[in-house]
Amino acid sequence: MSKPETKKAENDIRIGMKTRPRYVIKYAQSIMKEKNLKELKFSAVGGSIGKLIEVVEVLKVLIPNLYQQNRITSVAYQTVDSNKTLLNQRLYPKLEVILSTEAFKEKTEGTQDKLSEKDRKTFEEHINKRREEREKNRERGGRGGRGRGFRGRRGGFRGRRGGFRGRRGGFRGSRGAPRRGRGTRGGSRGTQTRGRGTQPRGRGSQQVNRGRGGK
Repeated sequence: MSKPETKKAENDIRIGMKTRPRYVIKYAQSIMKEKNLKELKFSAVGGSIGKLIEVVEVLKVLIPNLYQQNRITSVAYQTVDSNKTLLNQRLYPKLEVILSTEAFKEKTEGTQDKLSEKDRKTFEEHINKRREEREKNRERGGRGGRGRGFRGRRGGFRGRRGGFRGRRGGFRGSRGAPRRGRGTRGGSRGTQTRGRGTQPRGRGSQQVNRGRGGK
C-alpha cells in the first residue's frame, strides 16, 4: 500500500530555482496577517538558497520583530540502475530558515535576534525608495513601461549584435579581400587613368623640351 500524502502546511514554503522571491514575500505577508501565524518555515536546496536568503532578509524588514533560526544540512541525490545498484551520488547543501514573532527557547549557532527598530526603518526606507523608482519607470513607459524597458535592453543587445555584425562585415571585408580588391583595382585603375592624364602633360613637357632642344 502506498503511503497517504501528507498535506503541506501553509507556513511551510519551499523555494526552487523557478521561484520568484517577490511572490513569496507577498504570500508570506498575507498568510501572516490573515491567518495570524507566528511562524514561517522556508527551505531551499543548492542554487536556490540565494533566493531564500533574499526573501528572509526582506521579510525581516517588512514585518517587525521577527526572530530567525538557520539550519544547514546536506541532501543526497542518487542514481541507481534497474537492479538498484548505486551508480552515482551527489550531495547538495540545504538551508532551512524559521522566522518567528516569538524568541526561540533553544538558541543554536544559527539563531539570530530581531532587527533593531532603527535598522529596520533604515532598510525599509531603502526598499520603499527602490519601489518608488520602479513605479516611476513603469509610469514613464505606460502600461508596457516594463516591457519597453526590457525591449530597450533587448534593443541594446541588438545594437551590440549589430555591432558584431559590423565586425563580421569587417571580417567579411577581410574574407572578401578579393572583392574589395576589385574596388582597390578600380582605385588603381583610377590612378592609372590619372597617370595617363599626367602622361600627356609629360608628353607636353617633353614636346616643350624638344622644342627647346630644337631651338
